[in-house]
Amino acid sequence: MSSMYFEIGNFRIFYSSLVITVGILLCWIITFCLYRRSGRNTAAVHVFAVIAFVLSVIISRFLHWYFNSETYVSFKSAMTDFSYGNFCLPGMIAGIWLSAVIVRNTGLCRYAGKLLDCAAPGVCLLTAFIRLSALFNNTCKGKMLIRNESLQFLPIAYPMTDTAGNVRYRFATFFVEFLVMLAVTAVVWNLYRDQQHTKMRKPCPKTGNVARLAMVLHGAVEIIAETTRYDATLMRFKLISQLNQYSSFVSFTQVFSACMMLGILIYYSVRSIKGNGFSWLHPLCWLMFGAGIFGVGKLGEYNVQRYATYGKCYAIMAISLVIVSASIFLLYNACKRKRY
Repeated sequence: MSSMYFEIGNFRIFYSSLVITVGILLCWIITFCLYRRSGRNTAAVHVFAVIAFVLSVIISRFLHWYFNSETYVSFKSAMTDFSYGNFCLPGMIAGIWLSAVIVRNTGLCRYAGKLLDCAAPGVCLLTAFIRLSALFNNTCKGKMLIRNESLQFLPIAYPMTDTAGNVRYRFATFFVEFLVMLAVTAVVWNLYRDQQHTKMRKPCPKTGNVARLAMVLHGAVEIIAETTRYDATLMRFKLISQLNQYSSFVSFTQVFSACMMLGILIYYSVRSIKGNGFSWLHPLCWLMFGAGIFGVGKLGEYNVQRYATYGKCYAIMAISLVIVSASIFLLYNACKRKRY
């Protein structure tokens, strides 16, 4: 995964791993501080952090091995030797959510949603650092070649040397996503502060909303970033290989993010209907979501693969993802109590 490292005694410490470790520590500190401020048992944070780390590493590595097994010597080496290969970021999200459920079932915390809310800003910051770690390896670089010399610098372009020794500047997907996720972290932090003074209409709970909205923003960033990458995790199935003719050009990260956003849309649709009754807002949001997904899938992802019109397609995808995210935020606002 990385060829850049320094040695301390007999140990090799990779720069990319060091950056990710800093992100993990910052995520844990933010979660701890926010959870302690709410007056709850902070032991839940420590247990949550350990379980989330273990599950995230296992699931994210397994997913990358499953869809890219040809890059590994064996399954055992993929799960034990992290000096090469890569990981699939949706596995981290799945590991964090599963960890919160496990900690809740142990009785250390009453609501998994509260734990996830406190972790949401830190998780977004961790994602930013994970992407920044690609500065020291050959992952998360763009398909687009930047030939204009005046644009061959970060955060736009990054130099890469091919097997023939030629240096080409590719779009710096990793650095652009790093900067965007820093902005998302600030937005999510502000959402967390606002949520502390927000009352929700029954049956929508007060906890878990920051985490859900954070995953909407996180998914939107991942969808458009993934389509720019030359090393996207494409869905190549093993047991049901007959599906590969339909799915081998589709990114698993994009599908996971879209399904996650759809699930959150359904969640707030059901609760807003139960709390306020059915209104014109619901079909409007559903139409917005459908139109946005069509823009992402057909006008964006399909057209960029077929015609390679990068600028136009990425602009359409960005606008479409704003529409998709707005539809969910509107339904979330419908679940809040009105202030007089």
